[in-house]
Amino acid sequence: MDNSKFSIFESVKNGYLFVGREWVYLFKAGILPVVMQIGTSLFIQFQRADASVIEGYLWGLPATVLFAWFTFIEMRLLILGEKLDRLPQDAGCLGDRQRAMKLSVITSLLFNMAMSLAIATLLASAESAQWGAEWAITLAGLFITGAMFWGVRFGVLPILAAVHYPFRPFLKQVSGMMFSLRLLGMGMVCLFPVAFLFQIFIVSFMSRLADTSVQFKMTPPEQITIIVASAFLSLLVTALLNAAAAHALKQLLGSNRDGVLA
Repeated sequence: MDNSKFSIFESVKNGYLFVGREWVYLFKAGILPVVMQIGTSLFIQFQRADASVIEGYLWGLPATVLFAWFTFIEMRLLILGEKLDRLPQDAGCLGDRQRAMKLSVITSLLFNMAMSLAIATLLASAESAQWGAEWAITLAGLFITGAMFWGVRFGVLPILAAVHYPFRPFLKQVSGMMFSLRLLGMGMVCLFPVAFLFQIFIVSFMSRLADTSVQFKMTPPEQITIIVASAFLSLLVTALLNAAAAHALKQLLGSNRDGVLA
């Protein structure tokens, strides 16, 4: 029996409804990570344009941490109904919340690091002349690709950590490949409307590419516009994916552990 099934479309629908209902609170909570990402991206674009991929990632770590914190804030609201202006005053509850926040942020950061490293390795292998020629490198690339697909499941651990849900029984329940594939499918369905709208927005900046007689180069104002828009897009994508994933977990785990995800 497959215990990792959930309704993709119901999860996406409920995720959109949640974000639409709580968008003001989520926007306020997301201002700090958005500003950090904009500042970091502007610095890299105009001051460290020759930075390596690793250096660029390290500069972006503060924004990554803040987006992980945003995930914690969103999940506490969605699952527990908690808001920053209505935190419990009990010292024990605040201590538990602090530990949950640290674990949620750390697991989110570790997942981001692992996926970023895997993607960077694959890109470096694909750009080298040895990809497809050296069987060892090709097999390693295929292994990393498979591991990435299988490891998608770990992307929901920050959600569980945010509400003190134990990892071991969850990982045992979703040990097969299908849960990761369903999460990928849910992500594609969830982000399709966003990607479509962003494509409409970005095409105005890319229209000059149609004229092959002119070398395309974005002006600084256009670069700044893209950076700012991308930061707010990151916030929207993070909010939607987290909300959809949380509703998927509710379907899977809602009856467990005294209904903490119900």
